[in-house]
Amino acid sequence: MNRLTYFFIWLVFVQCSSNGSTEPIVLEASCFDNVQNGDETGVDCGGSCSQACEPLEPVGIPTTGYSTPMEYSGHTLIWSDEFDGNGLDTAKWDFHLGDGCPGLCNWGNNEEQYFTNTSDNIHLEQGNLIITAIDQFASGKNYTSSRIHTDDSFEFQFGRVDIRASMPSAPGTWVALFMLNKEYTITNPDAYWPSGGEIDIMEYLGEDANNILGTAHYGTDFPANHYFDSVDFSSLNGVAFDEAYYVFSIVWEEDRITWLVNDIAYHSLSPETTAGNGQPYPFNDAFYFVFALSVGGNLPSASPSPADFPDSLIIDYVRVFQKD
Repeated sequence: MNRLTYFFIWLVFVQCSSNGSTEPIVLEASCFDNVQNGDETGVDCGGSCSQACEPLEPVGIPTTGYSTPMEYSGHTLIWSDEFDGNGLDTAKWDFHLGDGCPGLCNWGNNEEQYFTNTSDNIHLEQGNLIITAIDQFASGKNYTSSRIHTDDSFEFQFGRVDIRASMPSAPGTWVALFMLNKEYTITNPDAYWPSGGEIDIMEYLGEDANNILGTAHYGTDFPANHYFDSVDFSSLNGVAFDEAYYVFSIVWEEDRITWLVNDIAYHSLSPETTAGNGQPYPFNDAFYFVFALSVGGNLPSASPSPADFPDSLIIDYVRVFQKD
């Protein structure tokens, strides 16, 4: 044994001898433990630590791209976030934190990041939501990032959704802008997934900046009856998804979902689709939003490299319209 091991044993012995307790010592958070804890605003910096955190690196916010209107004929804007404030509107959004355990360990996809709510991983800048994945060790994970949702704050049934966003570039990143059944929880995921349905407005992998996916997941149980319908869409006019804003949309009606990019429809789903696989159609219920920037996992084929981080997902706005 080395001297550090002897010291630890001596420390436990002294603790047990001095108060008669056999309880192990719980080491308190410090500014030197390589973990963000206490009131730290970064790893071992900010808050009560003497070391100030390094300022955030500027994010390359696009200056060009597609945009959609603030109103549509015959529709009313029922909910939106333009991300114009000083911080995330917590009346609209909450966080999924950690690694998903115990109910959904590694977020069900063998993901390599630990989700936080710190300003290193999520902040607002120039009217945009910036979610940043960082090469940063936390609770056994080599990366940190952020995942937000509207569960219990905004759940809706049918409408048009527009999300204006620009993607990260790092191979190994995985963006998912999706919706889950209002009854779904990460503490008991099997109860409503995939039976409750999942609407992936878009998914994107940093290994291919010219491609996104629109997908629906459904089926009475997992894994025996899990089905998905997924269609690719390629970038337009030689401009990759990480080079400009695109608008990712769905038009969600009773018994039909249509996926669009920059107002170009490319995928649709109906009860006939799910019935073709012998499964019910779960998409007439109310759903809520989940936005996540993940690292690694089952979908990417490229492994993340620390040299490619930090990298960011940039969201200009999300809007929901319903027919009058």
